[in-house]
Amino acid sequence: MVEFPERDTYGEVMKGYFSLMRGFGSEFANRSHATLAPTYGARWFEEYVARRKAEDPMHVRGRLSPADPSFFLKEFRYAPETVYRDVIPNTPDLRVLSKKIMDIRNTWMHFGDEPTVMRLREAAEYLRDFGMKASMGVAGPATRMIKRVDRIRTGQHQPASANTSAPTAAAMGAESAEPPSEIPLAPLTDEPRPPIGSRWRGDLPDRRVRVTKTRDVVDISTGESLRNEIAGDIGEKVRQWTSARPLGDLWVDRDGAVGGFVEGQERLLGYTGEDPAGETARGFLVKRFYDIRDRKLVDIDSGSALGDTVGADCAEQARTIEDAAAGVMEPGGTIRVTNYGDVLYIDDRGTSRIAVATPKTWFPGHLG
Repeated sequence: MVEFPERDTYGEVMKGYFSLMRGFGSEFANRSHATLAPTYGARWFEEYVARRKAEDPMHVRGRLSPADPSFFLKEFRYAPETVYRDVIPNTPDLRVLSKKIMDIRNTWMHFGDEPTVMRLREAAEYLRDFGMKASMGVAGPATRMIKRVDRIRTGQHQPASANTSAPTAAAMGAESAEPPSEIPLAPLTDEPRPPIGSRWRGDLPDRRVRVTKTRDVVDISTGESLRNEIAGDIGEKVRQWTSARPLGDLWVDRDGAVGGFVEGQERLLGYTGEDPAGETARGFLVKRFYDIRDRKLVDIDSGSALGDTVGADCAEQARTIEDAAAGVMEPGGTIRVTNYGDVLYIDDRGTSRIAVATPKTWFPGHLG
């Protein structure tokens, strides 16, 4: 049974995502057995896994489950010959969607950013589309998940706990005897800023700034431009701060940290000065997905290769990015990019930055 979130909190969002993925995996395993057992026997999965481990011991290893999407989607998309193409149609649409679902799974598991209901909505959209194109029942609860997220965001959903009657004094006394549910944290002084793109920590500063139509940044209280405070190309700084589409005016703290509201949350957008050294993934993940084909970096929706989309003056830089991506990509791995241009490789070992792109050296329009 798929469980739906009651509110936009970490636990509720994770509950929604993992229960939806669990339901998807269970249904796929059920269909696989019903389709393949009459031909290959009741132990078709064990025999298939044994054969694949012998063929590709580098990528097929460990204990595997027929209900694990990270296994059967990878096999469906990458294995030279696989029984899973008898389970669902081997169409371009389903191959693209299988890649997106795998990439979203890797991002949730290994990117390290706190998930939100909007990320849950994105994951549910891909599962809904997959279910509809493969005639799978997961399309139903995925559609309901999208509606639940929309109702949470608009304040229309009443959490289940809000409909319960007020607790009695005896119940309150029993509850007070329970161990605490919170983990106490000692207050820290001079706590470092989180990575760019993370939720803002601490109080919001009073200073408000506005990005003008001419792409200048002005202090609302004085009307003065921040040009003299901004290090580097002001146009690129403004693009980095605004490509995540923050709502309303921005704020600037005394250390130059810039913040704004993104999807209703207070987020760290960047700095007026130099970005902190050592950050792997600055900013927000772009909602685009990529793969390697014949050592070329490809946008999986359009099928276009990076080297074929950039200008002639950027061809060499694009080739360097493609070589970096092709050098690390493994079946089941994920390539994502942030609005800052950080090109990331994500797999079960974590997240690493393999290159840094600019709007001129990346797919046109993808970085905002």
